[in-house]
Amino acid sequence: MSWRVPTDARAEQMFPRELKGRIETHRLTSEVLRGNPWGDPVERDVPIYLPPSGRTEGRPLLVLLSGYTGAGPAHFRSSDYLRESIVARLDRLIRSGAAAEAVMVGPDCITTLGGSQYMNSSATGRYEDYVVDEVVPLVQAKYHTGPTVTLGTSSGGYGALFLALRHPDLFRAAASNAGDMYFEYCYPPDFPHALRAIRRAGGPEALLRKLFQTPIDGFGPKNEDLQALSTMAYASCYSATDSEPGRFDLPFDLDSGALRPDVWARWLAWDPVRMIREERYRTALRSLAYVYADGGLTDEFGLDVSSRVFAAEARRQGVAIDHQEYPGGHFDKGPRYDVMIPRLLQAVGFPPAPD
Repeated sequence: MSWRVPTDARAEQMFPRELKGRIETHRLTSEVLRGNPWGDPVERDVPIYLPPSGRTEGRPLLVLLSGYTGAGPAHFRSSDYLRESIVARLDRLIRSGAAAEAVMVGPDCITTLGGSQYMNSSATGRYEDYVVDEVVPLVQAKYHTGPTVTLGTSSGGYGALFLALRHPDLFRAAASNAGDMYFEYCYPPDFPHALRAIRRAGGPEALLRKLFQTPIDGFGPKNEDLQALSTMAYASCYSATDSEPGRFDLPFDLDSGALRPDVWARWLAWDPVRMIREERYRTALRSLAYVYADGGLTDEFGLDVSSRVFAAEARRQGVAIDHQEYPGGHFDKGPRYDVMIPRLLQAVGFPPAPD
């Protein structure tokens, strides 16, 4: 028995392969990433989406931040298999009039350990400076863009809030989809698994050598090698040993497995829930035109609850926040951009323009 694919069932009819806007990619040689402890690339692609009209002057700039193990250029394909890429989603929103025309850039901030949390760290490199002092100014200078906003998922959601809190003069609004926050919930569940993997391998260095020589089998949230790698990545950001570049402290003891309170306290200092209790960051949060945070009700890392805690703390600090919960898990992020993008743009003075 044979079967023929119907001509009206082609994927490109759902998610067009051709964008109405266009993508330009610039090669940026970073000064601030020179000498980073891992020898990670200083030359990186900077993909930029330009709206269908081709007009960029005064248009808002969306700074899209990727999650752990992600890099900006991956989101700038015109389509993914049976899924709509983020740039295709933005293009559709603009075409349909659901969102105003905008420019979007996707910085590449990946590291050997899989991520930078968009922070400056002696154990990873100056990725905060890379975004703020190099990538965004490049786009602003070339395309004469208007107000800048930032958004992302998971570690990218963390980065969006982190950078907006640190640089409210640059970012006018921020949106976090299932971002890392309320660290007591989002990180410790991985620690026992990370400890097992590290001990099994014979130590952190041995595990890294193993991972760099053998691909991870089963790239998912319950893979202990990946849980160890991500824990080391976060430690390289939150608990770097500043006395020696490239070194960091793990939040647990490798022998007993117990939490190390002094190191864990250094992690907590970078938790957005705690950051906004400080006057500097509370003032920054209040100055933003719009703050958004959400989480799926079956998020595998509990980040729906973490987001709820952050929203409650923001309100306690006198900040109006758009907080949402939705059916779905951590990886059901695509449709959230249909919510975040139009609201971010409207908040900085660019409402939807329906036909």
